[in-house]
Amino acid sequence: MLLLSLLLACAETAPSVAQAKPSAELRTEAVVSAAWRAEEEIAGSLEPIASVQLGFSVPGRMEDLLVRRGEAVKAGQALARLDSRIAAAQLAQAKAALSGAQAQLSSGEASLARLKSLHQGGGVSDQQLQEVEAAVAAGRAGVEQAEAAVRLASANYSYHTLTAPIDGVITMGPDNAGAVIGAGMPLFVIEDLSALQLKGSASESSVWLSAGLTGKVSVGFGVEAPATVVRVLPSLDMATRRLPVELRVEAPPEGMRAHAFARAKVSAAEDQLVWSVPEEAVVARPDFCVWRATEGQAERVPVTVVKREGGRALLLGALKEGDQVVLDPPADLGEG
Repeated sequence: MLLLSLLLACAETAPSVAQAKPSAELRTEAVVSAAWRAEEEIAGSLEPIASVQLGFSVPGRMEDLLVRRGEAVKAGQALARLDSRIAAAQLAQAKAALSGAQAQLSSGEASLARLKSLHQGGGVSDQQLQEVEAAVAAGRAGVEQAEAAVRLASANYSYHTLTAPIDGVITMGPDNAGAVIGAGMPLFVIEDLSALQLKGSASESSVWLSAGLTGKVSVGFGVEAPATVVRVLPSLDMATRRLPVELRVEAPPEGMRAHAFARAKVSAAEDQLVWSVPEEAVVARPDFCVWRATEGQAERVPVTVVKREGGRALLLGALKEGDQVVLDPPADLGEG
């Protein structure tokens, strides 16, 4: 420990009068370097990696309920069906109309071919040929219209069966069939629970956070799992001024469930050089700083405290190995 006599205050004197400067003995200690690995705790809710809310696109009475809450389903699997008798009849009617239009077109095309042959021999006038050609063109348009009607009726019929768009688990669904359902009414929720994602935020100073870093996610009853940072948004949240971060937990263990509150700890990939000083060297005036003593002079150095442990503080700031910092600096200590 070094003893250093530092100037505490400078009294104002007339230019022609020499005045003694009061001094006090202050304790100092040398700054030492240390290795520190940045760590951030991120809190948030565990969410499924995919979640969809489903309902029928058309109204009707639910005729069949094919799955129950808690069941696992595959993409494309039928979940429920509406009464489709009217839709089936409309589809059959559209198909019959298409068959009739196609038959008429075939007959018209055959007639046109014969008339063209006769027209070449002079047996049919130009007007007669043009009339048949127009009829065939109208027949082709009629077939296209009938095909569109079939597609429309087929789509309407398909809307009477609700299918799963993703693999997952039914977490919301009706208890039984028989109810009249409105178009767009939410009936099912499917969640993909093969992995979970934690959406939280970190302090804006965590500039080291990046996708690919790993950590651990824990829920309140002692269940932990490894996690990977999958996304760090480039913009702070406007309300909190914090950095949005998303982590992913693959194959979550038993007891780690979707929508639970969780905390994650993520560490930087490499150690960082920091400065270690006794805690009593760090003061807040108004922001954190230390006082560096150099050849009888005191200099205020702003610092960022990254960790306090065992009576020492780890700092970031414009210091170097061997700098002497004042311990318990007096409140009236000034630069100079």
